[in-house]
Amino acid sequence: MSPPVPSPPITLAVVVPTRGDHRRLRVTLACLAAQTDAPPHEVIVVDDNESDGRAALAGILADARDRLPLRSVPGPGRGRAAVRNAGADAAEAAWVVFLDADVVVGPRFLRAYADAARPGVFLHGRMRELPTAERLLTALEEARPAEIQRITAELTVAPADARSRDPLRRTMANALERAVEAMDAGTLPDVAGWLGFVGANSAVQKEAWRSVGGFDEGFGRDWGCEDIEFGVRLHTAGLRRVLVPEAYGIHLSHARPGRWHQHGRNMERLALLHPLPAVRALTALLGPDGTPERYVTAVRAEAARTRPTGTR
Repeated sequence: MSPPVPSPPITLAVVVPTRGDHRRLRVTLACLAAQTDAPPHEVIVVDDNESDGRAALAGILADARDRLPLRSVPGPGRGRAAVRNAGADAAEAAWVVFLDADVVVGPRFLRAYADAARPGVFLHGRMRELPTAERLLTALEEARPAEIQRITAELTVAPADARSRDPLRRTMANALERAVEAMDAGTLPDVAGWLGFVGANSAVQKEAWRSVGGFDEGFGRDWGCEDIEFGVRLHTAGLRRVLVPEAYGIHLSHARPGRWHQHGRNMERLALLHPLPAVRALTALLGPDGTPERYVTAVRAEAARTRPTGTR
């Protein structure tokens, strides 16, 4: 009798933290189940729900396990940094993809990340916002997985933009995404080589995650900046940002009460941890009225303000 053929090593672990709206998670998992030419991978759902949200999640996970190499691990209930660390720690793959539970991805999402993976880089997939996400979710409420996959594949394989006449296809790039893409294309000075590790859609070697100490859990339960701070440390450790446009994700936009207040607190903490001109100027990019152009101007002004007297 021939010995069993060993399974190939898992190449990618997709870490999907979840807390709250399970309608969005159901769509994200349906997209991951429709991958083509995917490398060996696993999907790790980190359940950070309160006890009353776990029953609804259990049914979605049970259904998804029929189509996905999926397992779930408990979340620590201490915020976004902690829940991502829990998922990465559980990963058995060489590379970890961090994907939020409200992001639609195309059928070659995992293949794109696997093809771009190499030592010395961290990866960021192109992202867009879908302001009409609630309408899409309503349309998909009773849809079976195959129908969800068909509709979301149309969104991601042939992405539209804000000029589309179909409101379910009007996507837009936020200021951070526009900045990363412009810096990558060379149409905007790359004043922040660390900018681009976005927890909603990014990837890094697990060893790199471990070597820099993972996400900083000191950001607590407030929203924002824990992923950018992680990117600063990756860049300081010598990793280079690589944009992977084919690893395309569409964020199913939703209201976030208290967003800007929480984000402001976390930006203050980020600037204390890393008092760099490009960090201090982040409000010109990530604030309510931020733009990539204002950010570059603000970074240069901050650099000039903090430059030691007598230097040029």
